[in-house]
Amino acid sequence: MTTLAFTFATPSVFESTRDGALLGLSVDQRRPVRFHAKVARDVLPIRLALQALGQLIWHSDEWNPEELGGLLDPIITVHPDRVFFEAFSQDQSAYGLVIVDRECFATEGEVRCGTTNVDFTAWLWAALGEMRSSRDTHLRIGAEGFEVRTEGAGGRFEEKVEVPDAWVRGFLQLQGGMALPGTRLTVKPVDLLAAVRFLTFTQARLSPRALRYELTPDEDARLVLEPWEHAVKLRGAAHGATERRVIRTWGRRRLKLLAPLLPYAETVDVYLKGRALPHFYVAHLGGGVRFVLGLSGWTENRWTGTAGLDLLLEPERDAALGERVLGVLRERFHVSTEEVARELGVTVASAAGALAGQCAAGRVMFDVEARRWRHRELFAEPVDLGRLYPPDARREEAERLEAAGEVRVESELPRETRKVRKLPSPEGSVLREVVYRDWVVKGAVGAQAAVELVLNDEDRLLFGKCGCEFFREHLLNQGPCAHLLALSKVARARRRELATSTPATEEALARGREAEGALDEDGGDDDNG
Repeated sequence: MTTLAFTFATPSVFESTRDGALLGLSVDQRRPVRFHAKVARDVLPIRLALQALGQLIWHSDEWNPEELGGLLDPIITVHPDRVFFEAFSQDQSAYGLVIVDRECFATEGEVRCGTTNVDFTAWLWAALGEMRSSRDTHLRIGAEGFEVRTEGAGGRFEEKVEVPDAWVRGFLQLQGGMALPGTRLTVKPVDLLAAVRFLTFTQARLSPRALRYELTPDEDARLVLEPWEHAVKLRGAAHGATERRVIRTWGRRRLKLLAPLLPYAETVDVYLKGRALPHFYVAHLGGGVRFVLGLSGWTENRWTGTAGLDLLLEPERDAALGERVLGVLRERFHVSTEEVARELGVTVASAAGALAGQCAAGRVMFDVEARRWRHRELFAEPVDLGRLYPPDARREEAERLEAAGEVRVESELPRETRKVRKLPSPEGSVLREVVYRDWVVKGAVGAQAAVELVLNDEDRLLFGKCGCEFFREHLLNQGPCAHLLALSKVARARRRELATSTPATEEALARGREAEGALDEDGGDDDNG
């Protein structure tokens, strides 16, 4: 557990009168930040974005009902060009970031840049609905507290929050995923809304239930919803693919967090990092306001139980270089990788590694919308990297075997099970023959000539076989051995995405009746996001 202590002068407040409104956000006195300003543009985009952030925080139990520890309020970062509000859901699956350009505000008095924690209650989130464009709205971020007329508002108070180390690691890793190379699509909000609305009225209780982005040269991208194989054409979504590509992601139920914003958004940028990797949606709300939604590959994205979701960035372990990078960021607030490399006289690869290392430590964030690194201290004290990222000898050995070219895939075959399902749809129930695929992979890794594994449709390891001493002693009770890890990583990169269902034929219906006596009906909650 990571224990965090905060001291606030007073609770945050929202005051609304006939003539104006004040949103006063009380911040941790140990990390004082000051930003007092009048909203100089339409306040609606700011209100919508902050409400979406609150939805992510306070409805986290909707995504995962299990109690996962303390709830960390949003983090605010004030920079010379932008103001950021960011939060991570309690179930470690969704990240929200509100970006507001400083031109949206007319500042009042001294501005003190930096990062701090803010008192943000469910009551305050509900009160945001009172913000109106017809009234002057003032935003005050500060550690000094606020004089309000609300009785019982209270004075100085301290708060302690205990968050699991896995939560902290997930927060850092999901953010690190923003810096990964990938594919960017600019889609029309109405097309994305059509997909969200379809999912709202056609919940699927059973897998497969992923989103497939299909990119075909010289054609608009398509978004395919499983298991219906319902395709939504993303009109005008250029992708630049020179060969057909399919990128499969999970966690689609969490797209509902974007639904209230889409009718007001001008465009939505989609950043796809790869199969089952984090993916990001940037809703441009106009007036210099953006809302970023980052989603993990699926709601519970864990592999070995210790490593979790890899950053897939190779952090530079040179502590001296890391401090020099931080020095540049403290002075300039935000930089590109190339700017850091030029200023410090190092290679771009070394600069990227050092920046990734500071991101893993919670001292830097990557602004996916601007493609720049920013100085942002997640906590008052740097995190203990040794505790959050313990050495994993098996993963390191797997990476060595892959880098040395000692992983050979001899066969990779799908093992299919077909079942006829009655699926809900906006037009009523439809009969589809749903295909469940496990992937059987055989190969040789290092000195092990016969390594075999079976991955399910979501890349979870179902079965493994290896002749190494670790596997003979533990089987899979302590997770896969290094040889299985290496083979699975290579196999996942080679996997082809195929259709998950077809219209049910008479022959399929007959097989279903014979095998099960009746047709299965799918319905209920889509409880795996």
